[in-house]
Amino acid sequence: MKPAHHILGGVVLAVLSGAVAPAALANSLQASPVLIELNGRSPSSAVNVRNTGKTAFEVQTRVFRWVQEGGNERLEETEAVVTSPPITTLDPGATYSVRVIRVDKEQPAREEAYRVLVDQLPDESRLRSGTVALVMRHSIPVFVTPENAGGPQVRWSLGTEGGRLVLQAINTGGRRLRLSQVSVSLAGGKKISFGNGLLGYVHAGSTMRWVAPASAGKVGSVASGGTVNATTDLGTINVKAAGR
Repeated sequence: MKPAHHILGGVVLAVLSGAVAPAALANSLQASPVLIELNGRSPSSAVNVRNTGKTAFEVQTRVFRWVQEGGNERLEETEAVVTSPPITTLDPGATYSVRVIRVDKEQPAREEAYRVLVDQLPDESRLRSGTVALVMRHSIPVFVTPENAGGPQVRWSLGTEGGRLVLQAINTGGRRLRLSQVSVSLAGGKKISFGNGLLGYVHAGSTMRWVAPASAGKVGSVASGGTVNATTDLGTINVKAAGR
């Protein structure tokens, strides 16, 4: 299986034709919503794509299984969730709804995670030598949640890597936990920030780890542990983390 890139957020992809030059061709692709939840009663949903540019272009949508394993994450090819149609042409100012459908009608044992990649395809007929075509990609989380899924049950721990703080989260619960504005208060009084925005998710039955940015500085021993402070999709948390 070939992993897909750009797991998080919307990105701009550059398609080159010949040498890089100041000239650039770009269209505007918008996609919503920012998150999709499916369950037994609602096995399908929609992604609305819109062309805010002045020329028509093709849009491709694909679904990948979003796997978290050993503290890292990757996207894998899947047929469990599909989109229809996978490719469509958007005229200027047009909006189109692409269906996201879970094929398997059985309830999963725990919440499953996927991502829909929405790509603006470059128009090769319009590319000229020496130009750069800027095309958009949106990456939308999709969660398939059992109706009887319990909440997240996360165990936190702290370590170091090259003198930088490492935060690890192990979720043994039945649902993901979304993390933003994460910081760690160490036992010695030092506070390490992982940034003010979205840090990421820890999926049901998965382990994730994050290394603090270099700007946070180096730390010594974290054997005494600390406190994790974060904003989550279930509210604010301030929880103890063991040292490793």
